[in-house]
Amino acid sequence: MAQQNRLTRIEKVLDYIHDNLDEPIHVANLAEKSCWSRWQFQRVFGEATGLTVAQYIRELRLSKAAELLLSSTGRQMDVAMQCGFDSEISFSRAFKQMFGCTPRAYRQRGKRQGLRTPLHYRTDNGLSVNQSKAFTQVRIENHEPLCLYGMHDWIRGPFSSAPNFLERVPKLWSKVEKHAAAIKSKKPIGIIDTHYNAQHPEQMQYWAGYLDEQLEGQEQILVPAQEYAVIPVYGPVTEVEKAVGWFLHHWLPDSHYYSVSGYELERYSPNYEPNSVHSYMEYWLPIQPR
Repeated sequence: MAQQNRLTRIEKVLDYIHDNLDEPIHVANLAEKSCWSRWQFQRVFGEATGLTVAQYIRELRLSKAAELLLSSTGRQMDVAMQCGFDSEISFSRAFKQMFGCTPRAYRQRGKRQGLRTPLHYRTDNGLSVNQSKAFTQVRIENHEPLCLYGMHDWIRGPFSSAPNFLERVPKLWSKVEKHAAAIKSKKPIGIIDTHYNAQHPEQMQYWAGYLDEQLEGQEQILVPAQEYAVIPVYGPVTEVEKAVGWFLHHWLPDSHYYSVSGYELERYSPNYEPNSVHSYMEYWLPIQPR
């Protein structure tokens, strides 16, 4: 009960932050709303979200600004003011620090990259809150065209009548890994082709391989450029299904995006261990703005 009460208090603070990004927000005021001292609030917020309060507010403001640069023709100064910045100079400096380019260059490029969305509390998350995973933050990214050499198999996903992905995917990765012992800096990636195939009506084609590597006997798949929602997944591989389910049933309906058919990506950390509670990977789902 105490744990749930703590998370509810953080949720209330998050709601306030999300509704007032265009206004000055001070940590002391947030602490007062949370009924903690300033020191206690910052510590609890960091433990539950993995972020500092200032970092979270700054990234949301800049992400809102980046979206406005792409979706409107407003002046840069007007965008800065709408997102809580008091000068164009401070806005430009912070924007370049986060996105690696100026606001003008970002607008000219015309692609959503590095956008942070508001944190959401996941009630289905069974992982320890001490691991800073009680809240999930989805990222919006554009991925350039991708070429992968790897191996593939047909699988039935979690929403099919007879799922078999939990058996077939690990077997496929075992085959791939046998040929990859000599690779020093591995960049493992899984690709799921969700396009309908008449010969495999209830199945999807799953590819496993390593970026920037071409091993003997592997085939090639080309993935076109696409905009994605990036879902962080902590813990064993069984957490992937939970995270994607939460995204589809809770995050997506309240967002400004549609899910689209295409190529879903599984991007793993170099030393990913599928059964470890300390593992991390990202699931990339293709989307488009509503």
